[in-house]
Amino acid sequence: MKLIADSGSTKTIWILMENGLVKKTFQSAGLNPYFHNPETVLAILQTELFPHISVDPILEVHFYGAGCSTVNNNRMIREAIQPFCKKAEISIYHDILGAARALFGHDKGIAGILGTGCNSCYYNGETTFSGVDSLGYLFGDEGAGSYLGKIFMEKYLKKQLPPELKAEFDQQYHYSLEDILNALYNKPYPNRFLANFSLFLAPRQKNPFIHQLVKGSFLAFFNAQIKQYPGHTSLPVSFVGSIAYHYRDILTETANEEGIGIGKILHTPVDGLTGYHR
Repeated sequence: MKLIADSGSTKTIWILMENGLVKKTFQSAGLNPYFHNPETVLAILQTELFPHISVDPILEVHFYGAGCSTVNNNRMIREAIQPFCKKAEISIYHDILGAARALFGHDKGIAGILGTGCNSCYYNGETTFSGVDSLGYLFGDEGAGSYLGKIFMEKYLKKQLPPELKAEFDQQYHYSLEDILNALYNKPYPNRFLANFSLFLAPRQKNPFIHQLVKGSFLAFFNAQIKQYPGHTSLPVSFVGSIAYHYRDILTETANEEGIGIGKILHTPVDGLTGYHR
C-alpha cells in the first residue's frame, strides 16, 4: 500500500492507494516546514491523519511538500512520519516536482504552482531545474494568493479601492486597521491571512479593477518566474494550484499577451500524482 501526500502552505491532501486504486482520501493542515516546527508537524499527524488509517500495510510514502527543498526541512517531515509508518520507505520531495510529475508525467515542460504561494521549474521528464527562488510572501510569491491579498490590502488601506468595492469588502469582513495589522505582524500564518482574500476577489474577477489587479499579479509572476526559462515561448507551460485554477481565464489572457502557451491547469496535482505512482 502507498500513501501519497500533496502538501501546500494551507492544506495537505493524503491519498491511500492499493494495487493501483485509490482507497481513501484525507485532508489535514498544510505542513510547510518554514511555518512549523517538529512538534506541530507531529501534532497534526497525530490528530488529523493517522487516527483515520491503518499504517501496518503502508510500504511506501511519497510526500510532496511546499518548503521541502532543504535537507533539514525534509528530515523534519520524514522523522515526523517515520514513527507511524515503521515498515515504509519514505520519500520526501519538493512540491514543484509533484507539480511537474502531475502535469507532464515523463514529458518536458515548464511547471508553475499558483496557490497560497508560487513556484516554477523546467522539467526534463525526470528532473526539475528551478530558474529562480520563490522567496515566499515577503519578497516574492508573485501571482499567488498571498501576493493577491497583499496588493489588494495595500489598495484598501491606502483608500485606493473603488467606493462600491470598499463597501462590499467592509460589509463582508468588518476589519479594523488594528485587526489587519495584528493578523499580519502578531499572529501565525500571515501568508494564509492574505491569501484568504482571494475568496473575496475570485467571485468579482470580472470587475474591471479586480481584473486589472489580478492580471498585474500574473504579469509579475511571468516576469519573475516563467520568463527566466529559455524556451518559455516554445515549451508547454502548465499550472497547478487554486489560484491558477479559479483565475484561469485571466491567467490564460495574460499568458497569451506575453506569447506564452498554456497547457494544463489543474486545481490540485493529486489526480496526476496518483496516475504517476500507479
